[in-house]
Amino acid sequence: MRLSNCSATDSWLFKALVVCGMCLAFAAGLKAQATPAGEDHGFTFFEEFRGSTSDQGQFTILDTSIGYDFNRHVGIDVGVPYYFFRATPNLVPGEKHFWDNAVGDPYADVRLTFENRVLNYATVVTLAVPVAETGAFSTGRLGVNWFNHFDRPIGPFTPYVNVGISNGLLDTRLISQPFMIFDSFRSLGFLADAEGGLTLKLARRVAVGGSYYALEPSGSQKLYSANGIRNFFLLPNGTTGSVGDFTHDRGYSTFIRFNPTRFMYIEPAYVHSLKFNQDAATVTVGFDLRALFSGRH
Repeated sequence: MRLSNCSATDSWLFKALVVCGMCLAFAAGLKAQATPAGEDHGFTFFEEFRGSTSDQGQFTILDTSIGYDFNRHVGIDVGVPYYFFRATPNLVPGEKHFWDNAVGDPYADVRLTFENRVLNYATVVTLAVPVAETGAFSTGRLGVNWFNHFDRPIGPFTPYVNVGISNGLLDTRLISQPFMIFDSFRSLGFLADAEGGLTLKLARRVAVGGSYYALEPSGSQKLYSANGIRNFFLLPNGTTGSVGDFTHDRGYSTFIRFNPTRFMYIEPAYVHSLKFNQDAATVTVGFDLRALFSGRH
């Protein structure tokens, strides 16, 4: 484990809190305008695989989650991630290069969705409970993430913006973007993230898109490793610097999304970190098991 301090970024913290406050106010306005809740309620069950490969190693997550939709606007989920990983050796004599696995911290979330003719809005609050051993996949502290999504379909195009704040990097089904899969390390400390992008619908079940992302830390930061293997594959081998340097990232991603059936989705993507000049290929494969077994469309 390594500990250091970032440079003061109180102004960024203030701006992030203001933005999130505006999100809550905006959500209240959208709720007042939203279409009355329908009969879309019941249990949900998702199995999702997310993976990343780069010259730093391979990292995969098997994420099992079950939830309940109270109506078309409100739902909850609980889930448990299971990790498989293989880090590329740092050319240190005797360093191992093998596949390993570990159970991550279980998580729970509350999600709100408000569709509107002007702008669609969704927000998710996620808590990760520290039950796994402190190390590469658990900080030993309660993980908190507040994620907000805005989009506005315009014909076949859908521009979108994602903004969030957290006390460290989390990667769960509802808040997983390609760059979050790429940034596979676990951190502890205030972190704001933002992403702006655009998707283009090519066919009924095919869309392509791209985005620009940014991670902005503030205050004291920690990174975690285990078994002598640094679990932040994004970083070039031999990289030195403060932890704040590692979590302060910028980059872009491109992706294509397939929905071959009503219960399956596939999203391969390419991610490039501008700060570290690193590339990675990621893939997400998910199954909506409720749709599979219920036969709903």
